[in-house]
Amino acid sequence: MLQLILIRHAHAGPYTLPDEARGVSERGYQELEILREYLVQKAFPEGLWLVSGAVRTRETAAYLLEKIPSKQVLFDQDWYHATGQAYVEKIRGHEDPILILVAHNPSISFVASHFLGESIQMDTASCVHLYWPKASSWQDVIGGSACLLP
Repeated sequence: MLQLILIRHAHAGPYTLPDEARGVSERGYQELEILREYLVQKAFPEGLWLVSGAVRTRETAAYLLEKIPSKQVLFDQDWYHATGQAYVEKIRGHEDPILILVAHNPSISFVASHFLGESIQMDTASCVHLYWPKASSWQDVIGGSACLLP
């Protein structure tokens, strides 16, 4: 079974820095506390974390990982600049059956919508947990084929 957990970064601070350098705001940390408690209660699976190189996504992942186990964490600046379709292709290039992607809108909402086959708009510090019960390779997944875990 394949699992893809999509996490949009927490609310970021004001535009006083270049966008990639904006960190998580006080409001964002409040959002993250709620998200982290939810994920811990739900017995979050251990997987490969794919994290955008932007400051707010790194801070989002670091906060969540304080209480959530990970197999490995990979930071990649390409997640910041990529389109939704590029996200889909990058996901298909992985072999690990459990991927946790911490990234940006609108691309992360595109991925959720693409794989689920319905429109999803992800808010800051939100999570969408998709799975494919019979798929064994990311190359096998197609648009509209995912199931949604509550």
